[in-house]
Amino acid sequence: MDRPEIVLGCAAVAIAGVALLSSMRSSSSSHDALLLQLIQDGREGRKPRGTQHEDRPAPDDESNSVALLSGFTMQQAREHAQQGASVAKARTPTEVLLDLQRGNARFWMGKAQRPEKSAFERRALIMQQYPSVAILGCSDSRVPVEIVFDQGLGDLFVVRVAGNGLDVSTSASLQFAIHHLKVKVVIVMGHEACGAIKAAQLDEATIKKEPADLAKALLGIKAGLDEQRLKCIRDPRSQDREAVASNVENQVEQLAKDPALMDLVNKDQLAIVGAFYEISSGIVDFFHHVSKPGSPDLGGIRKRPTK
Repeated sequence: MDRPEIVLGCAAVAIAGVALLSSMRSSSSSHDALLLQLIQDGREGRKPRGTQHEDRPAPDDESNSVALLSGFTMQQAREHAQQGASVAKARTPTEVLLDLQRGNARFWMGKAQRPEKSAFERRALIMQQYPSVAILGCSDSRVPVEIVFDQGLGDLFVVRVAGNGLDVSTSASLQFAIHHLKVKVVIVMGHEACGAIKAAQLDEATIKKEPADLAKALLGIKAGLDEQRLKCIRDPRSQDREAVASNVENQVEQLAKDPALMDLVNKDQLAIVGAFYEISSGIVDFFHHVSKPGSPDLGGIRKRPTK
């Protein structure tokens, strides 16, 4: 004879199954209704409900089912991309930096907007990218650049490597962003408690025990640090910041040795900026810049006094 609790258990499962099936059918009906509404909106030239984009004409190719469902065509996406590129091109380095500073302020104050791209805007990004900023940052998991600056898809061209070091690969990536994407600002950003910078201050024999590629990267960072001066700084946190800041300055000055980049800088088409991200507070301190001689300080950034 079946045990009562087993019978009751089976009955409960059956009831739950019926409820789930009913829910699925209801959800499916709602989904179908939404799709039909989106199709109708597309045919009548209305923007899809819940979007913030400007009104757009009805799709001219109803065979494009994706366009019908979303209320836009690939041509409209292409035009949107071209418009975005034109806006990015018109911005000045100072405007771009101020936007980043505002974004970081929103982040550390807990007021981040977390800008998300709509389906229409993501489709426009297929056509081209038009970031205004290229950032050479560290690969540390605690330094997600887009989040720190409260930026979204396509806003930043980010190159991340341990210790934000310049080598053939990272330099080539920045050159692509500068010469082909026409970014207005290049930022080299170090951060608090950088493991690569700490490791680079170990003795050379210890570093050489690491895997070959890692050792090479650390020795490259080490070569740019004034370790004798760093040893004179007694406070550990101050020493950490100074080491990271010195490494950032080295990368900025290396970039400034490129005549092609300096030509853009002198035309006020590009600024190269050094920054320090404080993990504990969320604040990015822009402390060093290379810009057109005689130009006003960019967004309140001052060139750090030479040693």
